[in-house]
Amino acid sequence: MRRGAYDLFKSWLERERGKYGIRYVPGDAVGYAVVCPLYARSYAEEKEVAVFTRALLDRVRYAEVLKIVEVETLASVVRKAVKGDRRAVESLLEIGRSLTPRDVEKAFPQLLQEFQYYSRAARGEAPGGPLDEAYHFYKYAEPLPYVGFADLWNNVAIYSIAGVATDYIYVFKYNREGVGNNVVRSMAAAEGDVAAKIWRRPRVKLHIQEPERPPKLIFVEPKDPEPHYRAFLRGSCRKGPLCPACRLRKFCECLK
Repeated sequence: MRRGAYDLFKSWLERERGKYGIRYVPGDAVGYAVVCPLYARSYAEEKEVAVFTRALLDRVRYAEVLKIVEVETLASVVRKAVKGDRRAVESLLEIGRSLTPRDVEKAFPQLLQEFQYYSRAARGEAPGGPLDEAYHFYKYAEPLPYVGFADLWNNVAIYSIAGVATDYIYVFKYNREGVGNNVVRSMAAAEGDVAAKIWRRPRVKLHIQEPERPPKLIFVEPKDPEPHYRAFLRGSCRKGPLCPACRLRKFCECLK
């Protein structure tokens, strides 16, 4: 995000945390916690503002699609909030907060249309760089509504983004770094556990995609994600394939 936008959403996150005491954690951090809880915690801290931003924008989007708030009213609230109006910020933070997964399911047709719109743009060669993962997602992922929602556990909002089908959750993982398939599968399954709990689906479909390679697809049964949550909160170091990418590797006890 542009720095100005980052600072703005960070201030809104601090406002919300002061009122509700909630900490935002990306769902993929739960996957990382399967491999190394310390890496997962470091990653989550770095991404918290972005995760809160996604959660807020999703809530507002759902409220708009479900016609809970009028577009003109929403636009006015956003304009005032961006200008620093305290009351408008508080109003914005409440929009869509009470929505349940069942409520959001009514927005699935619109969310599916949005995915299909972007998937038609994934043509030609992969762009490389930071857009590479998005390109492969829209080109190869199954056409489904992709939905963001939080599993609120104690004071932690674990924010899952996944495809939601009638009887399964769909998790797309892009393995650009060539991490072992079993490791990526374990991380994807942990993410699927979070989404399956939220949407109450009995199966999880994992899609492991490497650059311009045939996909690896498998169905797994979801498990209770709370052991992953507890491991994440403990944040203990575990030597493994995430060590080279860990920003704490110079200080980590397991590498000494």
